[in-house]
Amino acid sequence: MLHPIHLVAGSLAGRAAGAAAAAALDAAPPAAAAVLGAGALGTLGIASMAPSLQAFGPAVCRAAHPTGAALTFDDGPVPGATEALCEALGSARGTFFLLADRAAARRPGPPPRRRRPRARPARPRHDASLTVQAPARGAARLRDAAAQLEDLGGQPIRWYRPPFGATSPRLAEAVRLAGLTTVWCSVRPFDGGLAPRWWVRGRLRRVGPGDIVLLHEGLRAAALVPEAVAGLRARGLRAVTVGEVLA
Repeated sequence: MLHPIHLVAGSLAGRAAGAAAAAALDAAPPAAAAVLGAGALGTLGIASMAPSLQAFGPAVCRAAHPTGAALTFDDGPVPGATEALCEALGSARGTFFLLADRAAARRPGPPPRRRRPRARPARPRHDASLTVQAPARGAARLRDAAAQLEDLGGQPIRWYRPPFGATSPRLAEAVRLAGLTTVWCSVRPFDGGLAPRWWVRGRLRRVGPGDIVLLHEGLRAAALVPEAVAGLRARGLRAVTVGEVLA
């Protein structure tokens, strides 16, 4: 369900569209105004939940790589599932979009010294709160989370994926200020929901060159990955990272 406040954030394009919608509503009869208003809110809602539309800012959804497709895994690390996915990938490669709070919880010992001491450390979690926060505050949270993940993994953090795909002009500006790039997807099998296994497998069989596939860390995905990788190879493709498919 879309949080109502997502529809409040504005940008130059958003304000222009809002002004046009307001003018149309003022000129319309009450019944028609209600229909137009519902349509405008629905359009904004769809735009905020679909980064591929790029209504609120740039988002990488696919690339022009001739032989590679990027398998990506959200919402980890998940004890047991993360290891199972790495084993399922074998010699193939993938990109894991980790949650900073979950990653930090799995690290033994005190937090890294490089982090600034805070009474309540900012750690982006799996919620859409960044869509409504001030861009400077959102950027600080993103930088803090990136620093935590860099400390844990020893690799630079370049990509960001918005939870639920929820976006807003404020979030787009926060991502820009943090020096990150929003990555969404071109194929979404909905493996993390209630979609039946045969349907998820069918979606994975459609993956082509340059696609970015959104999967979720879990044993369900781990069971599907070997077949997905084999299917790519049968079509002359290979599973690569986001960085490789965009290179």
